This record gives sequence, structure tokens and C-alpha cells, in this order.
Amino acid sequence: MSIEKDSVTAPENTDRCSYVVTLLLAFFLGWFGIHRFYTGYVLIGAVQLVCFILVLPAPISILWALVDLIALALNKYRDSNGSELENFNPGCGIMMLIYFGFSFVFLIFSILVMISSSS
Repeated sequence: MSIEKDSVTAPENTDRCSYVVTLLLAFFLGWFGIHRFYTGYVLIGAVQLVCFILVLPAPISILWALVDLIALALNKYRDSNGSELENFNPGCGIMMLIYFGFSFVFLIFSILVMISSSS
């Protein structure tokens, strides 16, 4: 009589990060890298935080946050375990990108108006 192996496997890690929480953290605190800490990328979050504090914060941090927002909107952002974020909602990401894009265009337009009015 042979004993068959039990097909019990280890349970999957169900502690996935929330998509909406990650998106909101990236949108409001993306310059600081807080969303990276939340998703388990502690080293990258620390580097992003140091870049904000020590280096010219605006160009580097804005670009980094924009890249992360685009990755989130396209559902290409993964947590540190390689898992997809929980409860992906494409509408949230697209709306954040549209808002971010309009804000950026408005900022550039405002700077151009200030430069032209000072001349």
C-alpha cells in the first residue's frame, strides 16, 4: 500500500497592497516616495526621500512621481513581492493622470505668463 502525497500547498500571501491607497499616496505624497514604503520598496523609497531632501526636489521628484503614476494607471506597478495591487480600478488612475496633466499645463502656462508680464 503506497501513501500518496497530500496536495496541500502553502497558502498564498493575501496581504496585497491596495491599488487606491497606493495611487493616493503616489499622487499626494509621491515626491517623498511614501507609496514606495507602502508597497514594500523601502530602499527605493529611502532614495526617493533623500532625492527630495538633498537634491533639486522639483525636477527629479516630479518626474519620478509622474512615472509611478503612469505605471499605476496602466496597472504595471507591482508590490515588492511582484504581486499586482489589489482592486485595480482603471478609472482612478486615468482621472489622476488627467488631473496631473492639467495641473502641469496650468503650472507651465502660469510661469510663462509671469515671465512675459515681467518683461
